[in-house]
Amino acid sequence: AGRLAHGLLFCGPASLGKRAVAERLARRLLCRERGADGEPCGRCRACLLLAAGTHPDFAVVSFIPNREGTRMRTEIVIEQIRELSEKTVLTPQYGEAQVATVDPADAVNHAACNALLKTLEEPVPGRYLWLVSAHPARLPATIRSRCQKLEFRLPPQAEAAAWLTRQGHPQAAADEALQAARGHPGLADAWLRDGALK
Repeated sequence: AGRLAHGLLFCGPASLGKRAVAERLARRLLCRERGADGEPCGRCRACLLLAAGTHPDFAVVSFIPNREGTRMRTEIVIEQIRELSEKTVLTPQYGEAQVATVDPADAVNHAACNALLKTLEEPVPGRYLWLVSAHPARLPATIRSRCQKLEFRLPPQAEAAAWLTRQGHPQAAADEALQAARGHPGLADAWLRDGALK
């Protein structure tokens, strides 16, 4: 129908590219000069701002430093969600849409979940709230029910092995790493890059 849900839940095992897919979708949505196939041009001002990480209508909510600045928090707190909610009611600064990604959404604490639910319940046209989670069951059912779910699953063994070889890993090492990672290509790739299987 050419419509995109206000709330999307990208869920599935860690290291499968959920965040990358959300970012790619944001590029398509925010690009001002999309091609006939809907792909972002990569040259317009919106694409350049996204590539630089400075697009005013794209926000990522994730872990931030604690008040003392000595370490990163282990949860997403209510102040972050309130700030996000305040931003999404404003007119987009550049273009017609705003995209906000909460990653990892399952790290949103209880108080922040209530604020997040309010944002999901009162959608503003042209505002998109995307949740990325490897553990969606940790999110309250009230939040999950207000999002369209995009579930990521492990690919077939042959597809995962082919992807690993395209990343530059020798076939034998890719097969061994994939077996050790129980078919998870993201973990196998990380292990091969870190030399963990030597």
